Amino acid sequence: MEENTHVLAEGVELVSMTEPKFKTTNISVMMLMPCEPEKFAAWGLLPNLLLNSCRKYPSMAKMTERMQELYGAYLDSSVSLIGDMWQMQIRINMIGDAYALAGEKLKEAAAELLLECILHPNLDGERAFSAEAFRMEQKELLDVIESEINDKRSYAVKRAKRTIFRGEPNANPLYGTKEEVLALTPETVYAVYEEILQKAQILIYYVGAEQAEELPEIFRKAFLPRKTVEICTNSPSKCKPEPEIVTETMEVNQCQLVMAFKADGMQSTEAMRMCSMMFGGAPFSLLFMNVREKMSLCYYCSSSIVYEKHTMLVTCGVSQENVEKARQAIEEQLRVLQNGEFEEKLLADAQRYFINALKLTGDTPSSCIVEAFERRIRPDHADVQEQIQLFSRLTKEEIIQTAKAFQLDSVYILNQKGES
Repeated sequence: MEENTHVLAEGVELVSMTEPKFKTTNISVMMLMPCEPEKFAAWGLLPNLLLNSCRKYPSMAKMTERMQELYGAYLDSSVSLIGDMWQMQIRINMIGDAYALAGEKLKEAAAELLLECILHPNLDGERAFSAEAFRMEQKELLDVIESEINDKRSYAVKRAKRTIFRGEPNANPLYGTKEEVLALTPETVYAVYEEILQKAQILIYYVGAEQAEELPEIFRKAFLPRKTVEICTNSPSKCKPEPEIVTETMEVNQCQLVMAFKADGMQSTEAMRMCSMMFGGAPFSLLFMNVREKMSLCYYCSSSIVYEKHTMLVTCGVSQENVEKARQAIEEQLRVLQNGEFEEKLLADAQRYFINALKLTGDTPSSCIVEAFERRIRPDHADVQEQIQLFSRLTKEEIIQTAKAFQLDSVYILNQKGES
Protein backbone atom coordinates (compact mmCIF):
# COMPACT_ATOMS: atom_id res chain seq x y z
CA MET A 1 0.00 0.00 0.00
CA GLU A 2 1.26 3.45 -0.89
CA GLU A 3 0.71 6.16 1.72
CA ASN A 4 1.28 9.90 1.37
CA THR A 5 0.61 12.74 3.80
CA HIS A 6 -0.25 16.26 2.62
CA VAL A 7 -0.18 19.19 5.06
CA LEU A 8 -2.93 21.40 3.64
CA ALA A 9 -3.01 24.16 6.27
CA GLU A 10 -2.31 24.66 9.95
CA GLY A 11 -4.17 21.86 11.71
CA VAL A 12 -5.35 20.22 8.45
CA GLU A 13 -3.76 17.10 6.96
CA LEU A 14 -4.77 14.67 4.22
CA VAL A 15 -3.49 11.09 4.36
CA SER A 16 -3.89 9.29 1.05
CA MET A 17 -3.63 5.48 0.97
CA THR A 18 -3.69 3.67 -2.37
CA GLU A 19 -4.23 -0.07 -2.66
CA PRO A 20 -5.12 -1.54 -6.10
CA LYS A 21 -7.07 -4.48 -4.62
CA PHE A 22 -9.84 -2.25 -3.23
CA LYS A 23 -13.03 -1.95 -5.25
CA THR A 24 -14.51 0.73 -3.02
CA THR A 25 -13.33 4.15 -1.92
CA ASN A 26 -13.55 5.69 1.54
CA ILE A 27 -13.04 9.37 2.38
CA SER A 28 -13.19 10.27 6.06
CA VAL A 29 -12.96 13.66 7.75
CA MET A 30 -12.04 13.58 11.45
CA MET A 31 -12.43 16.64 13.65
CA LEU A 32 -10.59 16.53 16.96
CA MET A 33 -11.28 18.76 19.97
CA PRO A 34 -10.30 18.79 23.66
CA CYS A 35 -13.09 17.29 25.74
CA GLU A 36 -15.62 19.80 27.08
CA PRO A 37 -18.37 17.76 28.76
CA GLU A 38 -20.82 20.66 28.81
CA LYS A 39 -20.81 20.50 25.00
CA PHE A 40 -21.23 16.73 24.63
CA ALA A 41 -24.97 17.01 23.98
CA ALA A 42 -24.52 19.55 21.17
CA TRP A 43 -21.57 17.64 19.76
CA GLY A 44 -23.59 14.42 19.81
CA LEU A 45 -26.44 16.05 17.89
CA LEU A 46 -24.21 17.63 15.27
CA PRO A 47 -23.12 14.72 12.99
CA ASN A 48 -26.62 13.71 11.89
CA LEU A 49 -27.60 17.36 11.46
CA LEU A 50 -24.76 17.69 8.98
CA LEU A 51 -25.29 14.44 7.12
CA ASN A 52 -29.05 14.14 6.67
CA SER A 53 -29.44 17.44 4.80
CA CYS A 54 -27.42 20.46 3.69
CA ARG A 55 -27.94 23.72 1.82
CA LYS A 56 -27.67 22.09 -1.61
CA TYR A 57 -29.73 19.02 -0.63
CA PRO A 58 -32.11 20.39 2.04
CA SER A 59 -33.97 17.16 2.85
CA MET A 60 -33.19 13.51 3.47
CA ALA A 61 -35.00 12.66 0.23
CA LYS A 62 -32.79 15.05 -1.77
CA MET A 63 -29.68 13.74 -0.03
CA THR A 64 -30.67 10.13 -0.73
CA GLU A 65 -31.31 10.97 -4.37
CA ARG A 66 -27.83 12.46 -4.69
CA MET A 67 -26.21 9.42 -3.13
CA GLN A 68 -28.07 7.16 -5.54
CA GLU A 69 -26.63 9.22 -8.39
CA LEU A 70 -23.22 8.31 -6.98
CA TYR A 71 -23.97 4.61 -7.48
CA GLY A 72 -25.35 4.03 -4.00
CA ALA A 73 -22.73 5.93 -2.04
CA TYR A 74 -23.52 6.29 1.63
CA LEU A 75 -22.66 8.78 4.35
CA ASP A 76 -21.87 7.75 7.89
CA SER A 77 -20.67 9.36 11.11
CA SER A 78 -19.50 8.61 14.63
CA VAL A 79 -18.38 10.40 17.77
CA SER A 80 -16.05 9.04 20.42
CA LEU A 81 -13.80 9.93 23.35
CA ILE A 82 -10.13 9.01 23.15
CA GLY A 83 -8.41 9.93 26.37
CA ASP A 84 -9.28 13.58 26.92
CA MET A 85 -9.95 14.13 23.21
CA TRP A 86 -13.33 14.22 21.47
CA GLN A 87 -13.50 12.91 17.92
CA MET A 88 -16.19 13.39 15.28
CA GLN A 89 -15.78 11.37 12.12
CA ILE A 90 -17.83 12.00 8.97
CA ARG A 91 -17.22 9.67 6.05
CA ILE A 92 -18.47 8.69 2.62
CA ASN A 93 -18.14 5.30 0.97
CA MET A 94 -18.70 4.51 -2.71
CA ILE A 95 -17.48 2.31 -5.56
CA GLY A 96 -14.11 3.05 -7.12
CA ASP A 97 -13.83 5.27 -10.17
CA ALA A 98 -12.95 2.28 -12.36
CA TYR A 99 -16.50 0.95 -11.98
CA ALA A 100 -18.34 4.14 -12.95
CA LEU A 101 -20.37 3.34 -16.09
CA ALA A 102 -19.84 6.71 -17.74
CA GLY A 103 -16.32 7.38 -16.46
CA GLU A 104 -17.48 9.79 -13.75
CA LYS A 105 -14.89 11.11 -11.29
CA LEU A 106 -16.54 9.67 -8.22
CA LYS A 107 -13.75 10.55 -5.78
CA GLU A 108 -14.08 14.20 -6.65
CA ALA A 109 -17.88 14.15 -6.51
CA ALA A 110 -17.84 12.30 -3.17
CA ALA A 111 -15.36 14.77 -1.65
CA GLU A 112 -17.50 17.68 -2.80
CA LEU A 113 -20.64 16.12 -1.28
CA LEU A 114 -18.81 15.54 1.99
CA LEU A 115 -17.71 19.17 2.04
CA GLU A 116 -21.21 20.38 1.20
CA CYS A 117 -22.43 18.60 4.34
CA ILE A 118 -19.62 19.85 6.57
CA LEU A 119 -19.31 23.44 5.37
CA HIS A 120 -22.76 24.34 4.05
CA PRO A 121 -25.37 22.95 6.46
CA ASN A 122 -29.12 23.30 6.19
CA LEU A 123 -29.87 26.58 8.01
CA ASP A 124 -32.75 28.86 8.95
CA GLY A 125 -31.25 32.30 8.49
CA GLU A 126 -27.51 32.74 8.93
CA ARG A 127 -26.70 31.39 12.40
CA ALA A 128 -29.17 28.61 13.21
CA PHE A 129 -29.74 25.10 11.91
CA SER A 130 -33.02 24.33 10.18
CA ALA A 131 -35.65 24.08 12.93
CA GLU A 132 -37.31 21.12 11.24
CA ALA A 133 -34.05 19.18 10.85
CA PHE A 134 -33.04 20.12 14.40
CA ARG A 135 -36.29 18.82 15.94
CA MET A 136 -35.98 15.53 14.07
CA GLU A 137 -32.37 14.94 15.14
CA GLN A 138 -33.03 16.09 18.70
CA LYS A 139 -35.80 13.48 19.00
CA GLU A 140 -33.52 10.85 17.50
CA LEU A 141 -30.78 11.59 20.04
CA LEU A 142 -33.25 11.54 22.92
CA ASP A 143 -34.43 8.12 21.74
CA VAL A 144 -30.82 6.89 21.70
CA ILE A 145 -30.22 8.13 25.25
CA GLU A 146 -33.47 6.65 26.55
CA SER A 147 -32.79 3.30 24.87
CA GLU A 148 -29.40 2.93 26.57
CA ILE A 149 -31.11 1.67 29.70
CA ASN A 150 -32.31 -1.40 27.80
CA ASP A 151 -28.78 -2.77 27.54
CA LYS A 152 -28.02 -3.27 31.22
CA ARG A 153 -24.40 -4.22 30.63
CA SER A 154 -23.48 -0.99 28.82
CA TYR A 155 -25.77 0.99 31.11
CA ALA A 156 -23.89 -0.32 34.15
CA VAL A 157 -20.54 0.65 32.59
CA LYS A 158 -21.87 4.12 31.83
CA ARG A 159 -23.00 4.54 35.45
CA ALA A 160 -19.76 3.08 36.78
CA LYS A 161 -17.67 5.59 34.81
CA ARG A 162 -19.18 8.41 36.88
CA THR A 163 -17.21 7.00 39.82
CA ILE A 164 -14.21 5.56 37.96
CA PHE A 165 -13.38 8.83 36.16
CA ARG A 166 -14.85 11.36 38.58
CA GLY A 167 -13.56 14.82 37.78
CA GLU A 168 -12.47 13.75 34.27
CA PRO A 169 -14.32 14.15 30.95
CA ASN A 170 -14.78 10.37 30.63
CA ALA A 171 -17.14 10.42 33.62
CA ASN A 172 -19.75 12.12 31.45
CA PRO A 173 -22.11 10.41 28.98
CA LEU A 174 -20.89 10.73 25.40
CA TYR A 175 -24.18 12.19 24.16
CA GLY A 176 -24.91 14.29 27.21
CA THR A 177 -27.99 13.84 29.37
CA LYS A 178 -31.65 13.99 28.39
CA GLU A 179 -31.97 17.35 30.14
CA GLU A 180 -28.95 18.75 28.28
CA VAL A 181 -30.30 17.62 24.92
CA LEU A 182 -33.71 19.14 25.66
CA ALA A 183 -32.03 22.46 26.50
CA LEU A 184 -30.38 22.70 23.07
CA THR A 185 -31.61 25.07 20.38
CA PRO A 186 -30.78 25.39 16.66
CA GLU A 187 -28.78 28.49 17.60
CA THR A 188 -26.70 26.94 20.39
CA VAL A 189 -25.79 23.91 18.30
CA TYR A 190 -24.79 26.16 15.40
CA ALA A 191 -22.50 28.16 17.71
CA VAL A 192 -20.78 24.95 18.77
CA TYR A 193 -20.50 23.90 15.12
CA GLU A 194 -18.79 27.20 14.22
CA GLU A 195 -16.30 26.75 17.04
CA ILE A 196 -15.38 23.27 15.77
CA LEU A 197 -14.77 24.60 12.27
CA GLN A 198 -12.55 27.35 13.65
CA LYS A 199 -10.54 25.36 16.20
CA ALA A 200 -10.61 21.61 15.54
CA GLN A 201 -7.63 19.71 14.29
CA ILE A 202 -8.76 18.10 11.03
CA LEU A 203 -7.48 14.81 9.64
CA ILE A 204 -8.73 13.66 6.24
CA TYR A 205 -8.19 10.07 5.13
CA TYR A 206 -8.59 8.73 1.60
CA VAL A 207 -8.39 5.00 0.84
CA GLY A 208 -8.96 3.65 -2.65
CA ALA A 209 -7.52 1.80 -5.63
CA GLU A 210 -6.63 4.91 -7.62
CA GLN A 211 -4.34 7.81 -6.91
CA ALA A 212 -6.20 10.90 -5.66
CA GLU A 213 -4.26 13.79 -7.17
CA GLU A 214 -7.30 16.07 -7.17
CA LEU A 215 -8.18 15.71 -3.48
CA PRO A 216 -5.40 17.80 -1.83
CA GLU A 217 -6.43 20.91 -3.75
CA ILE A 218 -10.15 20.34 -3.13
CA PHE A 219 -9.62 20.11 0.63
CA ARG A 220 -6.97 22.85 0.70
CA LYS A 221 -9.50 25.32 -0.71
CA ALA A 222 -12.17 24.14 1.74
CA PHE A 223 -10.21 24.41 5.00
CA LEU A 224 -8.34 27.67 5.33
CA PRO A 225 -5.49 28.15 7.84
CA ARG A 226 -6.69 28.80 11.37
CA LYS A 227 -5.52 28.63 14.96
CA THR A 228 -6.20 25.10 16.16
CA VAL A 229 -6.38 23.85 19.75
CA GLU A 230 -4.02 21.42 21.46
CA ILE A 231 -5.40 17.95 22.13
CA CYS A 232 -4.36 15.19 24.50
CA THR A 233 -5.04 11.50 23.94
CA ASN A 234 -2.84 9.76 26.50
CA SER A 235 -4.18 10.92 29.86
CA PRO A 236 -3.83 8.23 32.55
CA SER A 237 -6.46 8.29 35.28
CA LYS A 238 -5.08 8.38 38.81
CA CYS A 239 -6.04 5.46 41.05
CA LYS A 240 -8.00 6.32 44.19
CA PRO A 241 -6.19 5.87 47.54
CA GLU A 242 -8.88 3.36 48.56
CA PRO A 243 -11.33 1.49 46.29
CA GLU A 244 -14.72 3.16 46.10
CA ILE A 245 -17.81 0.94 46.10
CA VAL A 246 -21.12 2.17 44.66
CA THR A 247 -24.37 0.17 44.68
CA GLU A 248 -27.59 1.01 42.84
CA THR A 249 -30.82 -0.93 42.40
CA MET A 250 -33.09 -1.46 39.41
CA GLU A 251 -35.58 -3.92 37.97
CA VAL A 252 -33.08 -6.29 36.35
CA ASN A 253 -32.99 -10.02 35.61
CA GLN A 254 -29.36 -10.30 36.69
CA CYS A 255 -27.01 -8.10 38.68
CA GLN A 256 -24.25 -6.20 36.92
CA LEU A 257 -20.80 -5.92 38.45
CA VAL A 258 -18.23 -3.46 37.07
CA MET A 259 -14.71 -3.28 38.49
CA ALA A 260 -12.04 -0.81 37.44
CA PHE A 261 -8.32 -1.39 37.88
CA LYS A 262 -5.87 1.45 37.17
CA ALA A 263 -2.15 1.28 36.43
CA ASP A 264 0.34 3.88 37.56
CA GLY A 265 3.59 4.26 35.66
CA MET A 266 4.68 4.00 32.03
CA GLN A 267 3.35 0.62 30.92
CA SER A 268 3.43 0.08 27.16
CA THR A 269 0.25 -0.09 25.11
CA GLU A 270 1.06 -3.65 24.04
CA ALA A 271 1.73 -4.83 27.59
CA MET A 272 -1.54 -3.36 28.91
CA ARG A 273 -3.58 -4.79 26.04
CA MET A 274 -1.93 -8.18 26.42
CA CYS A 275 -2.50 -8.14 30.18
CA SER A 276 -6.21 -7.41 29.69
CA MET A 277 -6.53 -10.09 27.00
CA MET A 278 -4.97 -12.74 29.26
CA PHE A 279 -7.02 -11.57 32.24
CA GLY A 280 -10.46 -11.58 30.64
CA GLY A 281 -10.44 -10.50 27.01
CA ALA A 282 -10.85 -13.85 25.26
CA PRO A 283 -12.43 -17.32 25.65
CA PHE A 284 -9.02 -18.66 26.76
CA SER A 285 -8.54 -15.95 29.44
CA LEU A 286 -8.38 -16.45 33.21
CA LEU A 287 -11.75 -14.89 33.94
CA PHE A 288 -13.57 -16.87 31.27
CA MET A 289 -11.93 -20.21 32.01
CA ASN A 290 -12.06 -19.95 35.79
CA VAL A 291 -14.70 -17.50 37.10
CA ARG A 292 -17.26 -18.30 34.40
CA GLU A 293 -16.53 -21.90 33.39
CA LYS A 294 -14.94 -23.70 36.34
CA MET A 295 -16.56 -21.77 39.20
CA SER A 296 -19.84 -21.03 37.37
CA LEU A 297 -20.16 -17.79 39.29
CA CYS A 298 -21.52 -15.61 36.49
CA TYR A 299 -23.28 -15.48 33.14
CA TYR A 300 -20.39 -13.59 31.57
CA CYS A 301 -17.16 -12.09 32.84
CA SER A 302 -14.70 -10.20 30.67
CA SER A 303 -12.17 -7.39 30.73
CA SER A 304 -11.30 -4.58 28.34
CA ILE A 305 -8.61 -1.95 28.36
CA VAL A 306 -9.03 1.82 28.07
CA TYR A 307 -5.34 2.25 27.42
CA GLU A 308 -5.40 6.04 27.01
CA LYS A 309 -6.60 6.12 30.64
CA HIS A 310 -4.42 3.17 31.81
CA THR A 311 -7.64 1.60 33.06
CA MET A 312 -8.83 -2.01 32.86
CA LEU A 313 -12.57 -2.57 33.14
CA VAL A 314 -14.13 -5.87 34.18
CA THR A 315 -17.83 -6.40 33.47
CA CYS A 316 -19.73 -9.30 34.97
CA GLY A 317 -23.35 -10.47 34.82
CA VAL A 318 -24.10 -12.34 38.01
CA SER A 319 -26.94 -13.54 40.20
CA GLN A 320 -27.56 -11.65 43.44
CA GLU A 321 -26.21 -14.35 45.74
CA ASN A 322 -22.92 -14.59 43.81
CA VAL A 323 -21.97 -10.91 43.57
CA GLU A 324 -19.43 -10.95 46.39
CA LYS A 325 -18.08 -14.37 45.42
CA ALA A 326 -17.58 -13.18 41.84
CA ARG A 327 -15.84 -10.03 43.01
CA GLN A 328 -13.43 -12.00 45.17
CA ALA A 329 -12.78 -14.49 42.38
CA ILE A 330 -12.00 -11.69 39.90
CA GLU A 331 -9.47 -10.16 42.30
CA GLU A 332 -7.95 -13.60 42.86
CA GLN A 333 -7.46 -14.11 39.12
CA LEU A 334 -5.65 -10.78 38.90
CA ARG A 335 -3.35 -11.99 41.67
CA VAL A 336 -2.71 -15.13 39.61
CA LEU A 337 -1.57 -12.90 36.77
CA GLN A 338 0.49 -10.71 39.12
CA ASN A 339 2.20 -13.73 40.67
CA GLY A 340 2.97 -15.32 37.31
CA GLU A 341 0.93 -18.40 38.20
CA PHE A 342 -0.19 -19.00 34.62
CA GLU A 343 1.01 -21.25 31.84
CA GLU A 344 3.18 -19.93 29.02
CA LYS A 345 0.44 -21.09 26.65
CA LEU A 346 -1.83 -18.29 27.89
CA LEU A 347 0.73 -15.70 26.81
CA ALA A 348 1.33 -17.48 23.50
CA ASP A 349 -2.41 -17.64 22.75
CA ALA A 350 -2.83 -13.94 23.48
CA GLN A 351 0.16 -13.06 21.30
CA ARG A 352 -1.26 -15.15 18.47
CA TYR A 353 -4.63 -13.43 18.83
CA PHE A 354 -3.19 -9.93 18.53
CA ILE A 355 -0.76 -10.80 15.75
CA ASN A 356 -3.48 -12.45 13.65
CA ALA A 357 -5.75 -9.43 14.17
CA LEU A 358 -2.96 -7.06 13.10
CA LYS A 359 -2.28 -9.12 9.99
CA LEU A 360 -5.89 -8.54 8.91
CA THR A 361 -5.29 -4.77 8.91
CA GLY A 362 -5.52 -3.53 5.36
CA ASP A 363 -8.22 -5.96 4.28
CA THR A 364 -10.78 -3.12 4.14
CA PRO A 365 -10.53 0.64 3.61
CA SER A 366 -12.02 1.29 7.05
CA SER A 367 -9.38 -0.85 8.79
CA CYS A 368 -6.66 1.11 6.98
CA ILE A 369 -8.07 4.37 8.35
CA VAL A 370 -8.35 3.00 11.89
CA GLU A 371 -4.74 1.77 11.79
CA ALA A 372 -3.40 5.03 10.33
CA PHE A 373 -5.18 7.11 12.97
CA GLU A 374 -4.13 4.89 15.87
CA ARG A 375 -0.55 4.95 14.58
CA ARG A 376 -0.69 8.73 14.55
CA ILE A 377 -1.80 9.08 18.17
CA ARG A 378 0.56 6.40 19.53
CA PRO A 379 3.58 7.93 21.31
CA ASP A 380 5.93 5.73 19.24
CA HIS A 381 3.91 5.90 15.96
CA ALA A 382 4.52 2.16 15.46
CA ASP A 383 3.08 0.68 12.27
CA VAL A 384 1.53 -2.79 11.92
CA GLN A 385 4.81 -4.65 11.47
CA GLU A 386 6.40 -2.82 14.38
CA GLN A 387 3.39 -3.60 16.58
CA ILE A 388 3.61 -7.27 15.64
CA GLN A 389 7.23 -7.25 16.78
CA LEU A 390 6.31 -5.50 20.02
CA PHE A 391 3.65 -8.12 20.81
CA SER A 392 5.98 -10.97 19.80
CA ARG A 393 8.72 -9.77 22.16
CA LEU A 394 6.56 -9.46 25.27
CA THR A 395 7.80 -11.77 28.01
CA LYS A 396 6.10 -13.39 30.96
CA GLU A 397 8.02 -11.10 33.29
CA GLU A 398 6.74 -7.99 31.48
CA ILE A 399 3.17 -9.25 31.81
CA ILE A 400 3.70 -9.89 35.53
CA GLN A 401 5.10 -6.38 36.08
CA THR A 402 2.26 -4.80 34.11
CA ALA A 403 -0.35 -6.81 36.02
CA LYS A 404 1.23 -5.71 39.31
CA ALA A 405 0.78 -2.08 38.25
CA PHE A 406 -3.02 -2.50 38.15
CA GLN A 407 -4.75 -1.71 41.45
CA LEU A 408 -8.46 -1.79 42.26
CA ASP A 409 -9.95 1.70 41.89
CA SER A 410 -13.74 1.27 41.90
CA VAL A 411 -16.51 -1.28 42.20
CA TYR A 412 -19.99 -0.63 40.82
CA ILE A 413 -22.89 -3.00 41.51
CA LEU A 414 -26.29 -2.77 39.86
CA ASN A 415 -28.47 -4.88 42.13
CA GLN A 416 -31.90 -6.33 41.57
CA LYS A 417 -34.59 -4.10 43.07
CA GLY A 418 -35.52 -5.08 46.58
CA GLU A 419 -32.06 -6.52 47.25
CA SER A 420 -29.31 -4.88 49.27
